[in-house]
Amino acid sequence: MGAGDAGRLSTGAERFPHSDSGCVHSEHASFILEHVFDQRHPEPPWKRGDDRLITPPRPVWVNLAALFPAPEQLNPCSTGWDLQAEVPGKQTAWRRTALGDWVASVTFTVHRGDGTSGGVPLSMWVPPGAIRLRHDAPARKDQEGPAPEF
Repeated sequence: MGAGDAGRLSTGAERFPHSDSGCVHSEHASFILEHVFDQRHPEPPWKRGDDRLITPPRPVWVNLAALFPAPEQLNPCSTGWDLQAEVPGKQTAWRRTALGDWVASVTFTVHRGDGTSGGVPLSMWVPPGAIRLRHDAPARKDQEGPAPEF
């Protein structure tokens, strides 16, 4: 830009050949669009350690079928682990993923389909859609909403 162009904003289009209609050719417009999306921040806009601990843990229901969808071909085994049940659990935190979404840190117990075992306790991260608040447990003041909106 010259001294006379100080007040003029650049669209980037003047750097590329134009068609007779004065529009940027599609291959050049594509380059401009790709260039816009190449300018990313090296770090996400939130800070490290953005997790939200829940103390004391809050009671939730964990939908195992949402975590372990049933296969199309079933071969039932009554003594197998029941991964289609909704089981009680405790949520200990919301964890922020590298993509910026949230997962719930929960502990729960999985039982056998025939009820013969005491179960196996698990702690894992699950998507927000796989849990819901338990209303049969003692109430807490901060039980509003499925996932934080920070």
